[in-house]
Amino acid sequence: MDDTIDFDLTMPAPEPDRQEQIKEDCKKIADLFEASATAMFEAQDGLIFHLEFDDAAKFGKFAEYLREHGLLRVDRIQTKSDKVH
Repeated sequence: MDDTIDFDLTMPAPEPDRQEQIKEDCKKIADLFEASATAMFEAQDGLIFHLEFDDAAKFGKFAEYLREHGLLRVDRIQTKSDKVH
């Protein structure tokens, strides 16, 4: 069984000349919060920023950061580890 905690954030597709900067910014965020893997996918609705965390505590710090900056619109996140953040 996969014990990673996956997080996807969909954002509107930026202008082509801004996409590289957004990818770099997302990589910095992943490094800052110690994500075990990161990827950026193009989808019909825009760009999908995908993060994987190998530890619930790391994900909890990321979720708290999003919450503090008004970027998380839910009160709680249920993870595969059954911990609530």
